[in-house]
Amino acid sequence: MSNRVKDIEFQSANHVIEEIRNMNVKGGSPFGRSAAWAFKLALQQEELKTFYEIKERFENLRDQMYELKPTMATIHNSCEAVIDALDETIELSKLKEDIIRLCDSIIEQSFVAVEKVGRIGANLIHDNDVIMMHSYSSTLMGIFRSAANANKRFKVICSESRPLCESRNAVNVLTKLGIDTVFISDASVYAFMKEADMIFMGADTLCANGDVANKMGTAQIARLAQSCKVPVYIASELYKLDIRTLDGEQVVLEKRDKHELVNENDFIDFDKVEVINQFFDITPAKDITGIVTEFGVLHPSQMLQYWDKLWENIKEGKC
Repeated sequence: MSNRVKDIEFQSANHVIEEIRNMNVKGGSPFGRSAAWAFKLALQQEELKTFYEIKERFENLRDQMYELKPTMATIHNSCEAVIDALDETIELSKLKEDIIRLCDSIIEQSFVAVEKVGRIGANLIHDNDVIMMHSYSSTLMGIFRSAANANKRFKVICSESRPLCESRNAVNVLTKLGIDTVFISDASVYAFMKEADMIFMGADTLCANGDVANKMGTAQIARLAQSCKVPVYIASELYKLDIRTLDGEQVVLEKRDKHELVNENDFIDFDKVEVINQFFDITPAKDITGIVTEFGVLHPSQMLQYWDKLWENIKEGKC
């Protein structure tokens, strides 16, 4: 049985941008697929009659998505792959067909990868295990769904993941699957960690050195797990690897509106308080036991070994 969960049914390239802006797209993998959808729909629906009109439109879409979600490596990878495929020497209708085929391959490869991660990650779960998780990840949900479909009985402890509390989405998925679920505040993580056999979290960006960017709180949970001797697994398709980090570029860690965190009436002198809504943090590779990818459970240092194979699969449409 497939664990595939459909993406939003996008109506246009502009609709993709709006859904990203409104945070209706959730998870690093859906962001990468959404970027591919934006380019595909632009070619299918818009009056782009010359190579330069296509190039200008693609660069505009790329810039909007980069501005909205600078931390998402999947958006960068989709944008760069599509824009790199632009070739002025190719006849226009053929160029459009080639890019649409590339977008379809990116989307399908992501779905297949997430399904593989789900099956591989489920093998790490045993009956009566207690698993702690943080935030929401469609890839992580695939692991729990695969384990539940294999009739494994286990419990999941979800930290709330303030300020947007994405873990509530996870709770809805888990309870629907019949999985015993506990919901705790972020501040309670240490108190409950002693109950956990392992910790599973997702990723928004994988770095070439094995570090992982994910929702704020991931790094401190991973560090606490070291002191509690609880293994930490990151669930991620390899498409989330930001190859720019190999050249020393730093992951841009998104900050969001302070009003997601507090209301103006929370403080007597609201304007005198610096409120920082830091949305992502970096978990060092040394605090990660393994990264569950479509190529297996990898040590953080192994990811680069599979990068070329991933792109070979995408370009050749191999899933």
